Amino acid sequence: MNVDRLGELNSRTQHNNENNGRYEMRPLLATPSDPTSMQGFLDNVSQIQDMIKTINDNVQRVQTHQAAMLQTADAQELGRHRGQVEQLTNDTQMLMSRVKKQLKDIEPTSRHSDLAVRKNQFASVTKSFMDAIERHRTTALDFQRSEAKQMERQIRIANPSATEHEIEQAIAQAEEGRPAVFAQQLLQSVSQDQRRYDAQNTLEAVQERHNDIHRLAKSVQELTDLFQEMQFLLENQAKVLGEIEVHSYDVVENLEHGEKHISNAIQSAKATRRKKWICFGIFMTILIIVVIVVVVKFVPQNKGSGGSAPSPSPTA
Repeated sequence: MNVDRLGELNSRTQHNNENNGRYEMRPLLATPSDPTSMQGFLDNVSQIQDMIKTINDNVQRVQTHQAAMLQTADAQELGRHRGQVEQLTNDTQMLMSRVKKQLKDIEPTSRHSDLAVRKNQFASVTKSFMDAIERHRTTALDFQRSEAKQMERQIRIANPSATEHEIEQAIAQAEEGRPAVFAQQLLQSVSQDQRRYDAQNTLEAVQERHNDIHRLAKSVQELTDLFQEMQFLLENQAKVLGEIEVHSYDVVENLEHGEKHISNAIQSAKATRRKKWICFGIFMTILIIVVIVVVVKFVPQNKGSGGSAPSPSPTA
């Protein structure tokens, strides 16, 4: 049965354009196969690789929208890019959760006869996932720093007398998710109407930056935890496989020792049998000698006594 892949792709592209560029995560392959079989394991690895590629693509698109957010001054345009970033971030987090679950499902164990192949494939795809996590984390950290600088500039515009400590406190409040107390105090020293209007706009922008920084800080922490979890999984896998390898070496060494003992036992048995035959030969030699001596000693006496028998006396 032929399938119109080009028509399906064009239909998906048109659907995305109609949604004003909103990214819709496509289903990735079919339901995972049974990971206990080798083919099922390889199918799962292939599916995970596809999801990791989509994660990297999402991160690249997030970087593009974040760069646009830093360059635009239009509130509507800024809001559109922010919405795209949030949607892509949510989709990426869902993908990462799926990858983490599937990696744990296909984790090699000692019961697999094809352990060496699974070990290499599992380590490779896990490291690729960790690279994708770190790239996403680095992107979030870089944008968080840029947002903090933007927030600092906006605070200085609205309140030129703000000190470095106050600005650092405002940024720290944003990272910790606390209310923007300092930002809300920006209007207190503003008197003129125009300055108040400008300050009000700046306050709203600062509040948005405050929320962005908090979301980014939360995302960075989640990505850090996920990276450490995957690192622990990989290290634990290496430890388990290392123990299996050590046990294998022990088994081989024990077999070699056993073969040596068996060889020594065979040699000892052969030597014992040889000594038994030697002893038997010596015994038979001694026996033959004794028989010969007895024969030599007694046979001539018997002959002599037979020859000297008395002759019959003459009759009268």
